[in-house]
Amino acid sequence: MHPPPATPLRLLARTLRLLGGASACAFLALPSHAADSAPPAAAQAGAGDTAHTQAPAIRETPTAAPLQIVQVSGSAALLLRREDSAARIVVSREDLLRHGDSTLSATLKRQPGIAIGANGELLMRGLGAGYTQVLLNGDPTPPGFSIDSLAPELIERVEILRSASADMSSQAIAGTINVILKKTVSKAQADAKLAIAHDQQRWNPSATLQLADKSGGFSYALGGTASRSRSLASSTVAVRTTGAAGEQTALRHIDEHYASDIDKLSLAPRLNWTLENGDTLSWQSLLDWYRSANWGDSDETTLDGSSSEYPLTHGHNRAHSASLRSDLAWNRKLADGDSLQLKLGLNRNSRRSAYRFEGDATAGDSLRRAVDSHFVDNSWNSSGKYLSRVFAAHGLAFGWDGALIRRDEARLQNDSTPDGRFRGRVDEDYQADVRRLALFVQDEWELSAQLQAYLGLRWEGLDTATRGRTLTQVSGRSSVVSPIVQLRWKPSDQKRDQFRLALARSYKAPSTRDLVPRRYTTNNDNGPVYPDIQGNPALRPELAWGLDLAYEAYIGKDGVVSLSTYARRIRDVTVRRVFQQGARWVDTPENGGQARAHGIEFDARLPLATLFAGAPALDLRLNAARNWSSIAAVPGPDNRIASQVPLTANAGIDFRASDALSLSASLNRQSGGPARASALLSSDNSGSSSLDLVALWKPRPGSQWKLGWANVLRRERSDGQYYQDPGDSAAGRPASGSARVNHTPSYSAVRLSYEQAL
Repeated sequence: MHPPPATPLRLLARTLRLLGGASACAFLALPSHAADSAPPAAAQAGAGDTAHTQAPAIRETPTAAPLQIVQVSGSAALLLRREDSAARIVVSREDLLRHGDSTLSATLKRQPGIAIGANGELLMRGLGAGYTQVLLNGDPTPPGFSIDSLAPELIERVEILRSASADMSSQAIAGTINVILKKTVSKAQADAKLAIAHDQQRWNPSATLQLADKSGGFSYALGGTASRSRSLASSTVAVRTTGAAGEQTALRHIDEHYASDIDKLSLAPRLNWTLENGDTLSWQSLLDWYRSANWGDSDETTLDGSSSEYPLTHGHNRAHSASLRSDLAWNRKLADGDSLQLKLGLNRNSRRSAYRFEGDATAGDSLRRAVDSHFVDNSWNSSGKYLSRVFAAHGLAFGWDGALIRRDEARLQNDSTPDGRFRGRVDEDYQADVRRLALFVQDEWELSAQLQAYLGLRWEGLDTATRGRTLTQVSGRSSVVSPIVQLRWKPSDQKRDQFRLALARSYKAPSTRDLVPRRYTTNNDNGPVYPDIQGNPALRPELAWGLDLAYEAYIGKDGVVSLSTYARRIRDVTVRRVFQQGARWVDTPENGGQARAHGIEFDARLPLATLFAGAPALDLRLNAARNWSSIAAVPGPDNRIASQVPLTANAGIDFRASDALSLSASLNRQSGGPARASALLSSDNSGSSSLDLVALWKPRPGSQWKLGWANVLRRERSDGQYYQDPGDSAAGRPASGSARVNHTPSYSAVRLSYEQAL
């Protein structure tokens, strides 16, 4: 056994103290760059950017062992999960496309511990709202980015990390989901896919094209998708208010109808060069273009008391958005197996929208509101990593990543009456600048054949400034230090069972929207359960210590059973405060002291042939996660963090009837229940249950048909917001209550696709 490389760690710790210590006051939710890397399999080393087309980007650990390439099939993903020193789940391309889902969130909801929030937001440990970090090729996604803007066909794999890693941002209290685009080329490829789906009462076509080839040390790949999705939906809303004695003072029912029309185009080109000296150079980009049109109407019926200000409303919104991500990476081979990786990148994300609202009043003036807005996010980033084997049993990595980010946003609102009389005008803009730098060191230390350790230390610093015509300039400088320790222990040499332990410090920075003191107003029926939203520039980041413990048992080639548990202790947790300011109700975030979260997770993937000789080609999938949390400043029960999802569960069967025909079924459950956001504000939702069925037929090599039936159960969803104020007689404030409950039906979707190798 060799002594640990203490000298580099001491040097970095001394440098961090000189650069500003461990004060934590991050300003914007802009996580730092993460290395685009996958876990190293045992005795594997190589640059991910030069790996085989169907292989993952293998993280390079300097070693004398020869380069080995593995296919990212289900078994290869399981191998990476088993042999990585840091705990992660690798979802292979095969698993991503198995069920024919049109969105990435629908695919990932079947993974252990993953839930889906509003607008397709991915939640780990039941937590969204910035607690779960989402990366694209290891880089942070911009504010407002939707994971469902990525077609599953463009993705090579997805990595799910339960604990922090030094070479990635530590802004991951719940965990990290890293989406890796298709990267490598081993042979010529030309594939086309056409699909048609009937979803939410409309037909939606899509097409995908994949081209790739290589010649000597040069290779290229181009993936492209185009789709059009249209939908019709409806919901019913019940609004009720009560007085001091609990008596009903108003009751209204609202019928709402929505329609949307969305066109999307995505292109993902990549070029790779292997130079004569063994260096590799790669350029990869992702271009997304998105056009949407949305319409909505509401018709209110007053059953008791008074109506809202505008009982009849109509709104429509048209938006165009475009985003470009482009990276240039260089991997330099050095002596003694060392290597240097450098990366430069630029990102641009823009959106322009025009929203029109019409509210017809029964008394007083009706409202015509026109809102035109646009924003542009530009960022330039740089990162580097030096990998070296200083000692025989140590794989050291030192690195940095930094970025310059600027966000410009403007919003113009004009209010008038139907006959053109002026009612009001709001003209706002702001600019946010962020300079970010992170330094890290990590050591993958093989203490023995049965015990492996991962030691990491990361320092992240932010320098931020926000200004605007109607805003007071706000600026700040901050830094966070995150130590990370992960252990993997195999109790015997047969390497089928192993235990994992991880201890890490992580944080959650406030989002831009939560910091800028700009008011986002409701168009109608403002109240404590439907308030305006306003940011809080004094909001501080949340800091957390996390502990993860897991047991994993690997069965045969493709089987695994794991049981894990986690605990998080959070400081300065963000809570919501609802208050009345004049005639308007306002919701703003503020820091609420201490919070705790913990949970357990079970995952099993068992091919029957692994368990019983002569068994049919049937694979079973079963996972479940139970989460708990509490906020000290919020009275219980149900004082969960960010309305945490308590339970997620999945059960699935994959049956290969023949070489040409396979069938799959997947059942997903995501629980809801009551949640308390403050002493006065609470919510409740019914959760969701869905059953998906898929049939795959390969009539001949190079072609296949896939038929999917999603959401067979068609369970209605209900969501409620409740406000109950006991009043204060000394302050002259009477008791009151408000409730707003939304019932939304769900729809089945049928999807048929055909794929052909050209």
